[in-house]
Amino acid sequence: AITIVMEYMDGGSLADVLKAHKGLPERYIAELARQCLSGLLHLHKDLHVVHRDIKPSNLLLNSHGEVKISDFGVSGQLTSSISNCLSWVGTVTYMSPERIKGDSYSFDSDIWSLGLTLVECALGRFPYPPPSDAGVQLGFWELLEYIVMESAPHLPRDGQWSSEFCDFIAKCCIKDARSRPSAHEIANHSFLKLHRGTSLTDLLKPPPLAR
Repeated sequence: AITIVMEYMDGGSLADVLKAHKGLPERYIAELARQCLSGLLHLHKDLHVVHRDIKPSNLLLNSHGEVKISDFGVSGQLTSSISNCLSWVGTVTYMSPERIKGDSYSFDSDIWSLGLTLVECALGRFPYPPPSDAGVQLGFWELLEYIVMESAPHLPRDGQWSSEFCDFIAKCCIKDARSRPSAHEIANHSFLKLHRGTSLTDLLKPPPLAR
């Protein structure tokens, strides 16, 4: 028998954190994004790997404030930076529009999934349907059609979120994969510099009890 001993991430997953906090302040989301993009840069540029299943439950945290990407069971290795995938694997609701349509896709599909995850961190719920259609009930196939046919998720520009954050999400969630930035390009976005120095350790503390 083979035993694989891996690092223990004592903070659980981002999905666990979101259940406890119901939405995160922007400064924490910026640090989450920065660390996730550092991992995606290594996967895409150095290893030529598309993760294909970026979502809150696959992002793990520890008490040092570190974020690690997990679950590479559906990852795919491309032979070059211009190669594309055609297979249908991963969590469908976090897939980019080109993947749902069955088109070929590449590294930038992970950027869409990351953008969707960060919107979920901000809103405290899955981004579809958007807040303007919060009362709409979507079945599974209706949801997939909505992702492909309707506008990409975005943050309300109501003063709650910085313009840098709104622009970062808008770029990650560009529906046309040809125009969506790479991990290297989006890693240089001003949003990631806005809250530099933020620690994620506070996220692992239980939220205060409601009075």
